[in-house]
Amino acid sequence: MKYFKFAKISEETGISWAIEQPTSGPSFPKIPGLDMSSSVQLAHMSIYYVAKVDDSAESNPANHIFEVTASEYAQLLNDHVSHLLEIEKTSLYKEELEFRNGLFGKYHDTASLAGVYKYQQAQELLADANAAATEVRLEAQTRGVTPTTLANRIVQNHENFREKESKIAGIRGKVLDRLETFVFDMENPDVSYTDFVSEETVGTQTMKTFENGELVDKEMPVKVGKYKLSLSARFQHLK
Repeated sequence: MKYFKFAKISEETGISWAIEQPTSGPSFPKIPGLDMSSSVQLAHMSIYYVAKVDDSAESNPANHIFEVTASEYAQLLNDHVSHLLEIEKTSLYKEELEFRNGLFGKYHDTASLAGVYKYQQAQELLADANAAATEVRLEAQTRGVTPTTLANRIVQNHENFREKESKIAGIRGKVLDRLETFVFDMENPDVSYTDFVSEETVGTQTMKTFENGELVDKEMPVKVGKYKLSLSARFQHLK
């Protein structure tokens, strides 16, 4: 077994993409033992791939097909994963912000701030029917409901908000912890890489699928990347 780093080639000319734009293709070079499905496109130098190939394979540096040592192969995978780790850490907060905006976006910042003291007043009013709860009483009067009715709604809505917020923060924290504690094993680069791109099941959902020629409903696993936030799917299926 050998380790190769290479770029795709033009299917028509066989010239590497690293040399000139392909006239057709692109295509993987014909390297003995090359399995395209297990080749890894390097995130930090995306024109190149790395793969294990047969011992009979011959390099062609002039066409950007290089043989690398086992340690160089491990370093290339390590650099690839490290680059993806940083991307995931950066995109994680952006994804969380977009999800929060979609979930809570109907509330203006001032409404969220007001919700804090209204929640406190609502609790006071439910504990003591004679509590001042000035703003809650005014809103109830304006709305045409009893202060107790409104107080119950405020408490329920606020607690629902807190539950959702806690789930979001917990999911993000869990994935961030994974990203920050991930250690690439240079002695077992393939194991480390496989772990980084692995998936985990976060729940199930009913989907239409064909069985014995018939379209039936079937519970199917919902899978996401182990080191990806995938906040919408994780939130939806969190128990």
